[in-house]
Amino acid sequence: MIIFAIALLGTIAAFLFAVSLIPQKSPLKRTLEELEARGMQRDSKGMRTFDKLFSKERRGRLLRKLMEAGWYTVTPAQMGARIVAFGFFGLVASFVLLEFIHASPLLAVVISLVMGAGAAYAPMSMLERACEARKVQVQKSLPDFLDMVATTVQAGLSVNAALGYSIDAAPGALGDEIKATLSEIRLGRSRSDALRGAAERLQQQQFSTTITAITQAERLGTNIAKVLNELAEDVRNQRIMIVEEHAAKLPVKMVFPMALFMLPAIFVVIFGALVANYFSQ
Repeated sequence: MIIFAIALLGTIAAFLFAVSLIPQKSPLKRTLEELEARGMQRDSKGMRTFDKLFSKERRGRLLRKLMEAGWYTVTPAQMGARIVAFGFFGLVASFVLLEFIHASPLLAVVISLVMGAGAAYAPMSMLERACEARKVQVQKSLPDFLDMVATTVQAGLSVNAALGYSIDAAPGALGDEIKATLSEIRLGRSRSDALRGAAERLQQQQFSTTITAITQAERLGTNIAKVLNELAEDVRNQRIMIVEEHAAKLPVKMVFPMALFMLPAIFVVIFGALVANYFSQ
């Protein structure tokens, strides 16, 4: 019976995981093709049925997270399929484990629930890590990119040309978003709207502040090059503050490893000889 359950759950999990890996048309490509705002992703007919299991609000939050992580070809329904598939994989692993340890029924239920829930949370954990890694990458690339844009604007190029020329100074997520922004601008979308769309997708505070400052500078007719230089300096200062903050937290974080690994060794060195002499008498 357990072997049948393992085979059934494994088959279902493998099917859902395979379905979740089918690439969908990214919102970036649809924007270029249809000149529409990003944020809506097209699912296959089979995945639309799966969407009904999740409320519209949850799908919206998950969609924003997928945008932040840069997973434009993954839909909320596919993410839900991954969660269910990983949960089944966890249950299969728990059943296999229980075949070897022969635990009590109560302990078996607890192990199955813990392993299933932990495995089901794995896709969301990977999504959160992808969001954080992307934001850190943007934060590292942003100062050099702003310096390059400011320099090219001062050299006489337009803002659009400066953005295109400065893409090489922004590898990774920032460069990809700027390329997509320029593609939207070429297809007729205003620069401010395209930049705001990029900020909404990234959800990175410093990048959003930069876009707001650029938009206001254009609206008020101020010197964009000067604004960009000041923004680059502010971003660098914020990075230094973040590094200093992490460095200040290190002594507190080191307390637990020291208490766990160093103190027992110190006690053994100090009291080990005394204990050995006591029992040898």
